[in-house]
Amino acid sequence: MKFHPFPQQWEAYNFKTQFAAAVAGLQSGKTTLGAFWVLKKIQEFPDKPGIIVSPSYKVMEHATLAKLFDIMPPARGWYKEKKGEIHVPSGPIIYIRSADNPLMIEGISPSWWWLDEGGMTTRLTWTVLRGRVSFTGGQGLITTTPYNMGWLFQEFFQPWKDKQDEELSFFTWKSIDNPYFSKKFYEEEQKRLPPQEFARRYEGEFKKMVGLVWDLPPEAIIDPIPGLAQKAETRVIGVDWGFTNPAAVVVCYLYDGTWYIVDEWKRAGQTTSEIIQVIKNKVAEHRAQRVFADPAEPDRIEECKRSGIPIYEGNRDVLGGISFIQTLIFEGRFKVYKTCEKTLLELSMYHYAEPPENEREPREEPVKFNDHICDAIKYAVHTAGGSRFKFGGASELLKPYYGKTAMPF
Repeated sequence: MKFHPFPQQWEAYNFKTQFAAAVAGLQSGKTTLGAFWVLKKIQEFPDKPGIIVSPSYKVMEHATLAKLFDIMPPARGWYKEKKGEIHVPSGPIIYIRSADNPLMIEGISPSWWWLDEGGMTTRLTWTVLRGRVSFTGGQGLITTTPYNMGWLFQEFFQPWKDKQDEELSFFTWKSIDNPYFSKKFYEEEQKRLPPQEFARRYEGEFKKMVGLVWDLPPEAIIDPIPGLAQKAETRVIGVDWGFTNPAAVVVCYLYDGTWYIVDEWKRAGQTTSEIIQVIKNKVAEHRAQRVFADPAEPDRIEECKRSGIPIYEGNRDVLGGISFIQTLIFEGRFKVYKTCEKTLLELSMYHYAEPPENEREPREEPVKFNDHICDAIKYAVHTAGGSRFKFGGASELLKPYYGKTAMPF
């Protein structure tokens, strides 16, 4: 496939700084740009490795690699999926990695990297990737839609705009700048969507996502509070199971009527035993009193019980949990530590689905995408803070089961 770039694509394709971000509207040719840029890097460095990173393996498979294989069909046959590597016959190895676990990128010294849909990743991903080319002097390209006002806005766009970092280049364009994008659809969406949402989706502008389930105000994002663990009257953990999709574990404290999200863990491809070990570690570290988990997998809950974890089924009332936490946020009684970056990322994109054209009322349930920590928060905070469970007065049904390997609490 030949590259026929429009002007904005061509400018980004030829960036000269060490790092560049192409932040543009939906279906604007961002991923196409990234795939062709990878092909250029393979030709420039035929014996040097590179890295391709996506927010998850699902995005990697259905978007990033799909576009790369369209442009470079032989690469499909060179792809060693189990190893996460593309072995190019001319010499270089391209490492395929998911940003679900940025530390898996450590140990590779590439001549280039491409981060697709970078706005869906954490600050740690950017930190690790930037460090990977610190010695090689290689380049890095980010392609994305502006999903939120997170690290990409704060640590890339703002320093570039203020001319604080000469190694950064920033490129942006509208969906309609892509000559293949439907002008009719663009104009229809402009009439249909709120201006802020249209600007974010189709004009590549940094805006807060419209329709957030839990719209966290800036003052709710705080620095860790020394000694809070000793003062908190309640310390609980929420668990959302997973394997192909990431599993999530979140630690929550209740102090003086306010819930604090103080610790997190999220990772795909983890077995039940590995997740259980993480839960045990978090219980011991925070001296957590109870663990509340997704009730859809009772076999995993039973395994936890037999491992000595004081675990219960979380409240499965989705709308009730959402409403409960919305009230806490409104009353200023819900805080998140700044160190919980994955939590903050999910919260910034946890949104309601748009109603179909024949419906006027918005949907009540959120979009089921990248919501694993949000679900874990619901299981912990709603179950412990709602009417279903009261500390100090647990019924026989709710008393924990301790197996032979019970942990000391």
